[in-house]
Amino acid sequence: MPSKIQYKFQEPVVLRLSDEERSTGIISEEHVASAITAMHRDGLVVLENAVDLEHVDKLNGLLSTEAEAMAKLPTTHFNDNSVDGKPTGNMSQGPPLDPTLMYEDVWANKPAATVLSSLLGPRPTVTYVNGNTALGGFNGARQRIHADLTFNHAQFPFAIVTNYYLIDVSPANGSTELWLGSHRDTTFRDHRNCTPTDNDDETEYDTSNDNTRDFGIRDECLEARRAWAPPIQPVVKRGSVVLRDLRLWHAGLSNPSSDPRIMLAFVHTPWWYKCPAKVVLPESAKPLVEEWASRQQDPIVYSAHFVPRDVDHKTVVFNPNFSSQNRGYLDMLPKGIGMGFIFYDVATGKEGEEAK
Repeated sequence: MPSKIQYKFQEPVVLRLSDEERSTGIISEEHVASAITAMHRDGLVVLENAVDLEHVDKLNGLLSTEAEAMAKLPTTHFNDNSVDGKPTGNMSQGPPLDPTLMYEDVWANKPAATVLSSLLGPRPTVTYVNGNTALGGFNGARQRIHADLTFNHAQFPFAIVTNYYLIDVSPANGSTELWLGSHRDTTFRDHRNCTPTDNDDETEYDTSNDNTRDFGIRDECLEARRAWAPPIQPVVKRGSVVLRDLRLWHAGLSNPSSDPRIMLAFVHTPWWYKCPAKVVLPESAKPLVEEWASRQQDPIVYSAHFVPRDVDHKTVVFNPNFSSQNRGYLDMLPKGIGMGFIFYDVATGKEGEEAK
């Protein structure tokens, strides 16, 4: 049942960081408090002026010029998931994995890290690096409303994604539809692919790699919430980092403009969560990763698989496995709900491997 406390749910909380906060990475206690409150209440907060615009423009220039060509690659994953099966132009496109382009204010943003460690505990761990591109020239088609989870989950913050917009976004170029506050009352029962079970001891994920199942939030849940907390489509400035609770309901909408709308994504989990997925990185990036993990204030840890070669970001396998292997956590999940499925490379038994 929805909370009795009513909110207007008109716009996300946007915290404009000062240039000093951005350059030093140290944000005020007031900004920390506002961000944490917004994350608990709304499931989302925008830290504006969090990234050097030179870095943003460099990444956008590179990724936008390769977007159309990448859309034609057989290895590219499209996040269509539309009700009528029409293409949405929404594809996965991750950041370059060249250490010279792995900017700290994107890969381990200090203001975001302060908020993350306050919500998830010390040393939040990144197990997923990718991006979401809404190709230009699409109209009407949209994703089903969903949360980025395909399995039974807790009802407290256990996974938070940081999204980096590389251009200004609005409804005019496909900003994401958000159902603010939906994370507070939701469980896996609200998902279309949830199958109730009488076996309270069921704690195993399905790894059959059948990713064609019904995916999204149940219609009756959407209509009940829409009556008192309808969705919004925000305006977000480039150089912002958006923190979103992974339980939050949302949907990718089409981009009718001529230019691609690119958003990078880094998923963080608590140090104790034991997500089996790893981020594939070249060994040349190891010093950077170790530096981010060893910094004194709000370190960010990467669960990484380093390979002795360059890694082409255009061919990294889409593998959104945000599951946990911590038995204590799994034993405490709601009972009578099937565990659901995870994305898993059955052929190799490996998580997040580079595309062959």
